[in-house]
Amino acid sequence: MLTSNSHFFWVGNPADDSQINEKFTQLENIAGLPSALGGLVCIHHDNAEEIDASLKAFYSRPGSWSWCVFVTKATPLSECVTDGVYDEQLASSTWDGMRSRLETMKHRSTVDPLVGWLGVNRERRVKPLKSITSTSIYSYPIIDLFFPDLSSTYRYVLAEQKQGVLENDQLIDRIRVCSKCNSGHLNYIEVCPSCSSIDIESQSSLHCFTCGHVGDQQSFLRRGKLECPKCLTQLRHIGVDYDRPLENHVCNSCSHLFVEASTVSHCLSCSSQIAVEDLVVRKIYKMSLGETGEYTFQHGKVAQAPTLSIKGKVDVSFFQNLLAWVNKVALRHGEKHLLLGLHLPSLDDYGKQYGDARLFALMDQLTTRLGGLFRDTDICCQYRQDVLLVLMPNTKESSLAVLRSKLKELSGLIDEEDFVLNAFAWTLPNKELDADIDIWLENITGEIYAAR
Repeated sequence: MLTSNSHFFWVGNPADDSQINEKFTQLENIAGLPSALGGLVCIHHDNAEEIDASLKAFYSRPGSWSWCVFVTKATPLSECVTDGVYDEQLASSTWDGMRSRLETMKHRSTVDPLVGWLGVNRERRVKPLKSITSTSIYSYPIIDLFFPDLSSTYRYVLAEQKQGVLENDQLIDRIRVCSKCNSGHLNYIEVCPSCSSIDIESQSSLHCFTCGHVGDQQSFLRRGKLECPKCLTQLRHIGVDYDRPLENHVCNSCSHLFVEASTVSHCLSCSSQIAVEDLVVRKIYKMSLGETGEYTFQHGKVAQAPTLSIKGKVDVSFFQNLLAWVNKVALRHGEKHLLLGLHLPSLDDYGKQYGDARLFALMDQLTTRLGGLFRDTDICCQYRQDVLLVLMPNTKESSLAVLRSKLKELSGLIDEEDFVLNAFAWTLPNKELDADIDIWLENITGEIYAAR
């Protein structure tokens, strides 16, 4: 149920009469808030640490997405997860708009919290927060608070953007991160282009035309005059007796002379030394609710039926229902189908080692290869992050030898040395599947993971 329109809450230090009106109930801490959906809360503490702690406690509560949230003092965190600094007129108008949207929602209890949070107040944005104490430099606090168990917030944002749940609103920054550990803490170092040593320095050199000797200018000084230390020729006129070579740097490790040093990045988190062109570029956006997110907020489901093709993966619930139906048809009419399980056991480690950009590129490459391998009538579902299930109608078990050969060929086409693809197969119909589809799918998934 929704809270009363006149039931607002002031949390923290007591407010004076000029700050709040009679609608507010004063509470000492977040724990005193009711568990109902919808409401307005203002957090009032003297220091930023207490404000941030209260905000984190508030967003750990179920249904927090549906509340109007204000603070009396702005902090970097509050600017990303609240509706602003408290003002009576602003608070009243914001809550009125949010309440009207909440009252018309048909799926309040099941809505994704991020979709709900953006949907009830169209002024809200998923804002990045810069922190030099974070290895990734930028984070999205509202996503971290709603989904604290995510291994990669940035990967989640990319996935939601790709599905249309989120869309880019404003480019905030463009950073480079380590391709090994995704850290943004990088130091750019000039090194010797010959041996990559960091022990280099600038020097003023001279080139003797008589013998061709090149050396530091100081080594040519003799009794206040320029004289080649090798052939003892006096150097009187530049351009006639000598010149200054373009190579104005020297490596103290290999004595190499060069014009320009090479630049490499040194990761301060994992100590890797990486060429600048091999760093991963990340664009950091402020994001709003996308077209798919908007439809999900309004209707509680995706905008259209999924494409029944390997090139368009269907969601888990759709796949389960379809699999149960196909199994019943097969039992009645004596048909034979094949369910293929494709497992990528190193997927998570790959993302951690090479970064999100290369992980998404690998997944796109795999999807493209699968699109060319399977038939348009074969149906794919990403059942787990590292498990793809493919339903192959009217395919007999005798076809497995050909499928194994094709999958082996596909593995060889993937341009990654660490790529591993394990394949499993089950024939349909199956009486156990007919009894309980959820349990059966969990059991076969257990078989996949047990085979690692």
